[in-house]
Amino acid sequence: MKTHIDDVPKLRTESTYIEGQRYNQVRLGLLRLGGPIRLPLPGLRGMDLIIDSRSWVCVDRTLYDLPILAWTDFNYRQRNGLHEKVSCLLHYYHVHADLITETVLTTMMTMLANALNDEYPASEGCKVFTMPTQKAG
Repeated sequence: MKTHIDDVPKLRTESTYIEGQRYNQVRLGLLRLGGPIRLPLPGLRGMDLIIDSRSWVCVDRTLYDLPILAWTDFNYRQRNGLHEKVSCLLHYYHVHADLITETVLTTMMTMLANALNDEYPASEGCKVFTMPTQKAG
């Protein structure tokens, strides 16, 4: 997927980070489900998230998978524990992409947890972690 996003002009790129819990769950998903993983993003019409070991790319499937957002260049080797943040680059391909960034990550966690729980059912006390939703206000 990385080569496809390199062919599309970026509007902006910024250094950011991914919380350790999110990064770890994605890595677990890639290990258990294989990759790349394509997740539909309910609530974001026509958008999917394509996850592989090098990038997480939010695409508009109605526009031939044109990228909207992409997280790349994960620097996981700099952290000293699994709970620590992972620095990365966030690329914006759409003028309003910053409005959906958190929604994409929150929805990703829910959809990935559902996929893992469907594939690997566990006892009630061993469900895959999902990030709590934040209340607006």
